[in-house]
Amino acid sequence: MAPTSKDSFSLERSELVRSFVRRVTGTESAPAATMGALIQTLRKSAGLKGRVFSLDPCLKLRKIVEVEYASSLSYDGVIQPLGNDYEGGFKLIVKRDSSPARVRFTIAHELCHTFFYEVVPELKFRNHEVDPSEERLCNIGAAELLIPLRTLKRQAKGMGKSFKSLDTLATAFRVSSEAMLLRLRTAGLWESELSVWRLMTGGNFSLHRMIGGRRVEWEWSESHLLRDAWDTRRTLSGSTYMAYRDQDGGLRLRAVSYELKRRGDTLLALWGRPSSFRPRPSMPLFEQTTSLDVHSFSVAEPDRSGIP
Repeated sequence: MAPTSKDSFSLERSELVRSFVRRVTGTESAPAATMGALIQTLRKSAGLKGRVFSLDPCLKLRKIVEVEYASSLSYDGVIQPLGNDYEGGFKLIVKRDSSPARVRFTIAHELCHTFFYEVVPELKFRNHEVDPSEERLCNIGAAELLIPLRTLKRQAKGMGKSFKSLDTLATAFRVSSEAMLLRLRTAGLWESELSVWRLMTGGNFSLHRMIGGRRVEWEWSESHLLRDAWDTRRTLSGSTYMAYRDQDGGLRLRAVSYELKRRGDTLLALWGRPSSFRPRPSMPLFEQTTSLDVHSFSVAEPDRSGIP
């Protein structure tokens, strides 16, 4: 995968990721592109073809010699070294009661961790904390492994940016909508972001997860939209403003086009840069400037990192 114009890890590279990239490329290259190149080599070596394929050849090539499906795990999966070096191989433990799409993504994700064990063994074959940068890079690798770019471009051609398109593509490749959105972003096909919201006991909605964009405390200028989508169970669409506070307390605004829909006990919001946007006449959140204590006001640019 070619490097993007703005590298997804340009602002947060752990020691592990810096060492990993430097040893693979010999330079301070783009981590996402580095992982992408390794995945492309793996795909070719495994002879993967079509939209849906078995991951068994990949497991064998990456020295995963045992896979265990366990019930009632508190996590999706984990890779365990069977020796003191990469050649000793690995055991993969996967949560059995996840959805098939989730299990498939977990296997691909954990497989990507083996690259770090191979390339940076002195950091991986010792007690270590979970590295968020490594986790994000493995998410990118998993999405690229499961969703080949050429096939994705062909499938996505002519599709609008919507939940319907996202679900159609996810179903075609047997992945989750979250994994598909991540792949569409890292491939440069979509700039959309997906957020997951939960209803709190007090009646307000709280941001639970952010896929493909900046994880800040976003607020809706028209908070009733969330309640409307929740109560009616209909997919709502339109244009609005999203806002968050920066580190200096300034108010950052983004004009977005959105779709909102309820899924189980959560709300999903798909939003992105509108092709043409006209401010709504009423923006209740921003009319109450006294309670918000606005120190400054500026427009927030979308995060194009592709990292959830």
